[in-house]
Amino acid sequence: MTLEQTARVILLAVALAVLSHELGHACAAWLVGVRVRRFRYGWGPVLLKLGVLEWRLVPIAGAVETERVDGWREFVIALGGVFGQWIAWPLIEILSPMVGAWVWLLCVLGTVRLIAAMVIRRSVSR
Repeated sequence: MTLEQTARVILLAVALAVLSHELGHACAAWLVGVRVRRFRYGWGPVLLKLGVLEWRLVPIAGAVETERVDGWREFVIALGGVFGQWIAWPLIEILSPMVGAWVWLLCVLGTVRLIAAMVIRRSVSR
């Protein structure tokens, strides 16, 4: 595999991981009754805007903005992002094992990051 092909696979993996992550946040918010104010997928200039959805040029970032929440609903919404990635990973793996391997790595890193953030937040709040 050439360097260019590898770069394309990694970019596709990141794009799919980000999309599934943000969809996970949005679905979790919906499930706990929290209104999504904006769903932004990508970085850079807006290509498409439909209601709360903003689709941007470069698919390497995203964000879901909700109304202000705290407690268990905040935790569920945070967990939804990683959960969305773990749900998407086997589907991506079936379509392309190469892309799936990179998405798996991003799932693991996202899970570790979430656990670390929860531990730090808990130690700070004590």
